[in-house]
Order: sequence, then structure tokens, then C-alpha cells
Amino acid sequence: MSRAAEAVAGDAVELTVDKQVGEGYGLARHEGRVVFVSGAVPGERVRAELTQVKKHLAYARTTDVLQPSPHRVADRRLSWGAAGIGGIEFAHVDLPHSRELKAEAAAEQLSRLGGIEGTGLRIAAAPSEHAAEAADPGAAATTAGTAWRTRVQLAVDADGTPGMRAAGSHTVIPVDTVPLAVPVLDDLGLHTLRLPRLERIELTASHASGAVVLHTRPGTELDPRAVESVAARLGEQDGQWSLLHRSGQPVRRGGRGGGPAMRNRGGAAVRNRGGSSRLEVLAGTGEVTERLHLDTPGGPLGRDFRLRADGFWQVHVDAAAVLAGAVVEAAAGASRVLDLYCGAGLLACAVGAAHEVPVTGLEGAPEAIAAARANSADLDADFAVARIDRLSELPAADVIVLDPPRAGAGRAVTDALTASGAERIVYVSCDAGTFARDARALTDSGFTLASCRGFDLFPLTAHAEFVSVFTR
Repeated sequence: MSRAAEAVAGDAVELTVDKQVGEGYGLARHEGRVVFVSGAVPGERVRAELTQVKKHLAYARTTDVLQPSPHRVADRRLSWGAAGIGGIEFAHVDLPHSRELKAEAAAEQLSRLGGIEGTGLRIAAAPSEHAAEAADPGAAATTAGTAWRTRVQLAVDADGTPGMRAAGSHTVIPVDTVPLAVPVLDDLGLHTLRLPRLERIELTASHASGAVVLHTRPGTELDPRAVESVAARLGEQDGQWSLLHRSGQPVRRGGRGGGPAMRNRGGAAVRNRGGSSRLEVLAGTGEVTERLHLDTPGGPLGRDFRLRADGFWQVHVDAAAVLAGAVVEAAAGASRVLDLYCGAGLLACAVGAAHEVPVTGLEGAPEAIAAARANSADLDADFAVARIDRLSELPAADVIVLDPPRAGAGRAVTDALTASGAERIVYVSCDAGTFARDARALTDSGFTLASCRGFDLFPLTAHAEFVSVFTR
């Protein structure tokens, strides 16, 4: 039996990282196997520990850097008191180079999974990071890209200590600073409290408002001490803050922002259709307000969007404006626009207001549609609840916009897009792999990929957003 066949998890190996691939992994080869290694930069020689070994491939994590890349920086998680937490795959890479690595990985996925070559794909910095880097180039290696999340989840361990989960584990690691959060969420200091009986907490910051959702496990009573501790911190903040409690696990049906439809603003509990989740508004309205500002050919565009505190909204502080601006540009000349997976109406309302055209929005979550209807009261807009993957026919439109969950649209939806009369599709994606699969289905059915733009709206993580236009 060869040495490669005898390798097991826990073995130490030395690797030279050849290139960047998806999910933040570098690709290396060792003893006849492909090895996907985390914590490395292409071009580096590293010592790594095998974490999973299969017949022809393995996974590993970097333990020592033998020959470092010039793009390596001190792991930012150390300064946050958050060593070892997951979800920040490029914590050790300078920010501009991390965008190049994401573009490299996305181009490889578009080629391998989508059969798409020669896009010249770049990942552009969001305005906040661009401004920070322009003002202080050194910020790219230190502070830029570290304070952008307006929505954060903290796990809570069995002793009531909040933190973040370790990479590839359910272990909760306490943190000194809430990683990547906008300052107001870190300033709440909820990560410093003891919160007994909670499973996790969701923190949301929005325009002049915010919210915290306390999650308990099914059958677990909410501890009054946890409520009092969090309420006291919220009471110290400026603006309007809501405090909510969710028991059990939310059932998400047909779209982001799922869970129960909240029909009141008081303390009454409301169940969702699945009956497995219960939401209670303990203080405040249970809603947040988001503000959108765009510069359009017709002049500045400003709109407020109200949505439920746990409803879907773009996470990066700049993301709503960046994506809405790109979609408005891509939809120029449309006479009627259909927005699939429309959420609270961000993209549909932006397009409808900027181009003064009728828009239709479809989304699986009833509470998101209720918000979209309220947010579009001044527009020629129609919003309805629908399972996108179960539609036999799409409403008429010459331009269709879709922003599906990370899992992508899937074959049923791409078939419906092909069968529609749309001349143009504007596809917003946060996952290059699932987008590449859907892109292949569309191009195989007669569409042409006219453009693909990348935006770094998840700095220092393995993810990015893409806005692509298909025509026929």
C-alpha cells in the first residue's frame, strides 16, 4: 500500500499551494492526492494538518508557514480576541489581494461548472473599503474591511457565554470584539454578557434603528436575566431598538426572510405556518428601517424600506446601494420588470422608481411581501407570495431580475426563465459555484452572458456578490 493510501486525519504534511479555489481553500498536491488547505495563500509553502482524507483528495489546515507570501498579514482574528473562529477565510491576507483570490476562484468555477471563459472577472471593492484604502493604503492590511456587517449572529454556549463558532465546529469561542460588525453592534457589548438558556442571538443595525432577536431551544423557557441584561444595553443606545424572542427553529419556506408572519407589534406571540417556531416582540415595534440612496441618470434617488427585524436585507453596509445601482443600470430601457426572490422590495422598487416602469415582485415569505407592498405604495408595483421553483409560468416582463439564495435558482427556475418572453435577465448571486451551474443552463438554452461584475460585499470572507446580465 502506498504512503498516500495510508495517510489519515491528524497527519502533518508539507504543501506548496498552487492556486485559489472556492470556499477560501488553496489547492495543493501531496502523494498523489489533491489537498484543499485552509489558512494558506497561493505560492506559499506550509506545514498543515490533514483534517479529512479520502481516496483521491484530502482537506487540511495550515499550522505553520514555511515560506510566506508577500500578501500574508497577521491573522486579524488575533487582534479581535477571536482566534480560530470560522467564516473569515481571508483573515490572514491583505484585502486587495483577497479580492484577486476571489476573482481567481470565481473564474475557475465559471469555467469548470459553467463552461464560461474570458469574462475578465474582477471583484471591485465596496465604497467603504475603497475610501479607506485610498485614504490610507496601509489600512488594506489592518483595518479596512473589518467593520461592515449590519447583521451578526452570535452563538451561545451551554454556560450562557456568547461567541462565534470555531471553524468547522459547533464549539463556541468567546470573543473580545464582534468580528466584522459595524461599530454600533460591537458597542452593544452583548458578547460580554452572560445569557443563560439562549442558543444564539441575532443583532441588526439599520438606519436610526436596530434589533436583537434572542433564540431559545425548543422547550426552553426564556431566562428573565438574559432579557433584562440585553434590554439594559439597548436602552443605552441612540435610536429605536426592538427586542424579540424566537423559540424553536424557524421554518423558511420559499425564500429568505422566512419564519413566522408577525401580525402585531405588541408582545403577543405569532406562529408560522409550520408551527415549529414562535416569535415574540418584547420591546419596540419589531421592525427596522433601511435607507437607500442612489445616484441615477434621472437624479438622486432616496427611499426608506421598512421590514421585520429578522427579515432579509443585504448584510454589508454598502450592499443595498451597490447592488441596486448595478441592477438599475442593467435594467435600463426596460418596459416591464419582474423581480424574483424580491424580499422586501429593494431591487424592484429601485428599478421602478429610477426608470418609472411597472414592476412585479414574487417571494415565498408572506411577511416579506407585506413589507414590499408597503414599501412600494407610491409605485406602479404588484407583489405576490409565490414559491419561485413551483411556478409553471412567469408573469410577463421584458427584463427579469433574480437574487436567489446561496443555493442558486435551480433547473426548474432556469427552465421557467427560458420559457418566458424576457429578452434580458439580470442575475444577482452571492455564490459563484451555484451561479455557474445556473449560467450553464441559461446559455445552453439560448441566452448569452453579456456581462459579469463582481463586488466584494463580504470582505475577508470567501464570498462575493455578482451581477450578471444575460441577453437573447
